[in-house]
Amino acid sequence: MGLRELKAERNRHRIAEVALDLFLTQGFDETTMEQIAERAEVGSTTLYRYFPSKDLIALEPFRAGLALGEALRGRPAEEPLAESLGAVVIGVPGADFGDLDRFARLRELVDRTPGPRAKLWDLLAHSRDDFAAALADRMGRDPAEPEVALTALIAFGVWHLAWDRWWAGDRSVEHAAVARTLLAELSRVPVIIPAAQA
Repeated sequence: MGLRELKAERNRHRIAEVALDLFLTQGFDETTMEQIAERAEVGSTTLYRYFPSKDLIALEPFRAGLALGEALRGRPAEEPLAESLGAVVIGVPGADFGDLDRFARLRELVDRTPGPRAKLWDLLAHSRDDFAAALADRMGRDPAEPEVALTALIAFGVWHLAWDRWWAGDRSVEHAAVARTLLAELSRVPVIIPAAQA
């Protein structure tokens, strides 16, 4: 990462941190973009260049944690595909948590605020589509082929289930441990394919 990119990432992080503090102390709807810019000591133009909306700022901690496609592209090409998929399910945490208690409060805010909640579903859909594209590239196949599409949906679904289990359970246990346990359980589960009706 060059100096310019590093500076941009630092600015992005600082803006997000300031905004998240404001969201958690005074509320999402009550926080304005102008307040965020002022508190982050950036101009409005700079703020909007990094974040066109408050919704996107609220979702910043989720952004890097949903990079399943990027994680798959980073796996060694000679690694068996099942191992690569397992590494992605185990290694992609779903969010950049930082302070877990603070993140839990942010997650609650996102869950009860329609705009960010809808954008989170958009972010998940984009992540799923990018992961499917990375998988198709890795397999050297068309993304629309049933084997590719179903493999992508299953792997993404397993990752999502691991995240949900971790979030609903004991968060002092690492996400990776929950994902490993789930993968071990699923290795013994028969998959039932719906039958075509005559």
